[in-house]
Amino acid sequence: MKWLAIALAVLAAFVVALIVGPIILGDKGYVLISLGETAVEMTVISFCILVIGAVIAWYVLSRLTLWALSLITGSHRWFGTLGERKRKRAFYDGLHAMAAGDIELAQKSLGKTTNGDFEGVNYLASAQIAFTSGELNKARYFLEQASDYGNAKVAATVMLSRIDISEGKHTEALEKLNALDEKDQENKQVIRLKAQILAELGMWQELQNKLSGWRKALAKEDYKAWSQRIAKGKFAEIASKQGAVELKSYWEDLPRKMRSDDIYQAAYVQQLLDQGMHSDAQTLLVEWQKRGPNSSLFPLFTQLNIPDSSPSLRLLESWIKKDEKNIELYSTLGQVAFNSGDDVLAEKALLKATKMASRKEDLLLLSAISERQHDTATALQLYKEGQQIAG
Repeated sequence: MKWLAIALAVLAAFVVALIVGPIILGDKGYVLISLGETAVEMTVISFCILVIGAVIAWYVLSRLTLWALSLITGSHRWFGTLGERKRKRAFYDGLHAMAAGDIELAQKSLGKTTNGDFEGVNYLASAQIAFTSGELNKARYFLEQASDYGNAKVAATVMLSRIDISEGKHTEALEKLNALDEKDQENKQVIRLKAQILAELGMWQELQNKLSGWRKALAKEDYKAWSQRIAKGKFAEIASKQGAVELKSYWEDLPRKMRSDDIYQAAYVQQLLDQGMHSDAQTLLVEWQKRGPNSSLFPLFTQLNIPDSSPSLRLLESWIKKDEKNIELYSTLGQVAFNSGDDVLAEKALLKATKMASRKEDLLLLSAISERQHDTATALQLYKEGQQIAG
């Protein structure tokens, strides 16, 4: 060892100096040590060698002692590593069993991981198993343990909130999510769950206020869907509590930008239809689609149910002249004509649609027309054909 070689070299140089020095000077000197009646006399050279030897012996003995202790400590660390390996094996076995659907083995394996450092993932997995098994109290316990780990806190809180939602405790679920740190509040899953809860609670205004700030976290389709739900929810709330007159007044008081938004227009027309105000709904559907079919408004034509649907029929027929291969236009024309009692036009439009492609809704509507015409054989045949088509 390097340190021992250096020590021996220093010792050798010191001994040589002690021996050569006195010889050159002609005086070896002596040291007398008296212990009671015992007296020990030695030369200075011998005494120095004795002292240096004692120091070296003490150093070597201390190093040997530390080395022996390190062996003992190392054996404990080895046993600890062995235990950690067993816990890791149990953790992976638990996840594999969970994926395979072996709930009993998964619970047993994950139960052996409580003393391991898995950043709370083992508790999350155990909670998921308990939740799937309907053991909600046990799931809550595991999730509370998982929430002590920073990396698992958001996931645990989201799962706890979902359990609350499953039990109808929407307010408690929202409180848990709101208690998260500001940074965690930006998590996509947290935002989606909060939007769902606010909708369930009918807190449309608060949801509308927050939606613009959540735009980056939500996919474009999700943002549009939530905008539609907010508009529908607010209109439905006004109509149910204050009536159709107040609904119209509320619509007129909205900013021009909102009244020009397809999403709000579709929600408003839908609420008019739900309130039985089909004539008003038709007027708006025709007015707002003068430039052509709108993807948000066009599907609402099929819900019109009034004797005089001529404005809608004229508009649909004008679109068909420009796009004679559009099956959706023929199908919608047939539905509107059928609802208004014009079976001749409805049958003509639907037959053209079925020539392009056989669709379940068109065949079933043709069956209903035949039934109204008391042609039961044709009605039954068309009904069977329609039922054989998926969708």
